[in-house]
Amino acid sequence: MNHDKQWIGQQQGFTLIEVMFALFIFLIIALGLAQGEIVALRTQTDNLLRDQALRLAEAELYSRAGLDFGDIALTQAPWTNPPDQKSVEMRAGTVDFFQAVQITNVTGNLTLIEVAVGWNQGNNQPLLPTQRNHQISLATIIARQ
Repeated sequence: MNHDKQWIGQQQGFTLIEVMFALFIFLIIALGLAQGEIVALRTQTDNLLRDQALRLAEAELYSRAGLDFGDIALTQAPWTNPPDQKSVEMRAGTVDFFQAVQITNVTGNLTLIEVAVGWNQGNNQPLLPTQRNHQISLATIIARQ
């Protein structure tokens, strides 16, 4: 019997309260890490979409800049309406981008080319001229040689 009393007096393992408290702390840390990962993934997706829109806008500017000066001035006046739709296959699936172009004669020797590319993501208000809630714009000025 002496042996049993000695065994009872020594603590072996953790109490239920200690285990529950440790699990609670682990849960709080895990939720914080999960939230950080969600923010990182959302930011990565935003950046991928923005990069693709920028590539589309640059391609349009380069194609217009390659035209003769007289042809550029005749191509388009105010923003194209409705914007041209371009579907792009991405990791998350197909994304629809909408591109609008505006060409303005600044002077007789200068032409301003503006390209806006937009896409829908989330529930934000649409932006002009693409009528989409996310948009990037690029512009260049072409001079007559």
